[in-house]
Amino acid sequence: MSTTGSHDPVDIDRENARRAAVGLGVWLALTMAAVLLLLLFGSSVTGLLI
Repeated sequence: MSTTGSHDPVDIDRENARRAAVGLGVWLALTMAAVLLLLLFGSSVTGLLI
């Protein structure tokens, strides 16, 4: 298997770690937004379903 580019394995690991951190940050932000929306509008949503 040939490698293309001049990336060092450490650079690749750092790039993967950065992507994972960004992904986890986005996931955390979406989760917190969903919890906040449920806390604010939970009773209204329950009223629509019942």
